[in-house]
Amino acid sequence: MPPSIVLIAGPPCGGKSTYALQHARSGDVVLDRDVIAQQLGSARTHMHDPRTARLAEKRMQAALDELRRSACGGTVYVVRSLPGEHARRDWVARYNARLVLLDPGVDECLRRAHRDGRPRGTVSAIRQWYERNAAGSRRCTDCGGPATSVRCGSCCEKLRSGRPWRRLQEQVFLEETHCWICSAWVNQHLPAGHAWSRTVDHRHALRDGGPALDRENCRLAHRRCNTSRTNQARAQVKPKRAVIAVDPRTV
Repeated sequence: MPPSIVLIAGPPCGGKSTYALQHARSGDVVLDRDVIAQQLGSARTHMHDPRTARLAEKRMQAALDELRRSACGGTVYVVRSLPGEHARRDWVARYNARLVLLDPGVDECLRRAHRDGRPRGTVSAIRQWYERNAAGSRRCTDCGGPATSVRCGSCCEKLRSGRPWRRLQEQVFLEETHCWICSAWVNQHLPAGHAWSRTVDHRHALRDGGPALDRENCRLAHRRCNTSRTNQARAQVKPKRAVIAVDPRTV
């Protein structure tokens, strides 16, 4: 039978290699790019030169593909940084892997970097990981699902660009004259990007189960009022993260 694959992701100094070594049993395999880079001749334990890092990545990928084709069984632990949520999700889907995301926090990672005497560049890499991870955790303003921009392209962006939605918008613009949020008149001749231009707002948000194309759920609103209301709603909802919680003190 093919091996099961566990992806261990997290920032530099997050404890990924330690976690893999602690959980691997006899017959399991740990694929760690830093270890492969040292086998290729790198004098560093981490933060290898770009050429060696690229070669180590190719070696690790080739080893993983070979293990997947084999019937060795056991578990393959793959140590990757992968700061972006979308990259982690795609990687998990591609290899049918289980994700372990180690996130001790930026302060703890920096403390470990100084304690362990990590190579130059580690501090910047830690900060960049957390910046990219935050940027990759955006949520669709409509459904609350993962999105790279304001809305997710898989459902909500298609809805907003579809003919039924455009017809519904025109109906709202013809039938209403005042913003349902602030009750002020809406100048419907302002350009679309203007703060006080016209928009159609869902009274009951899609993420809360509100119908997308129901006329009773769609009201005229100023763009600024619509955006402010959406931001307030998003601030009250904490996004769910599909991760396995790990106590940083154990790694």
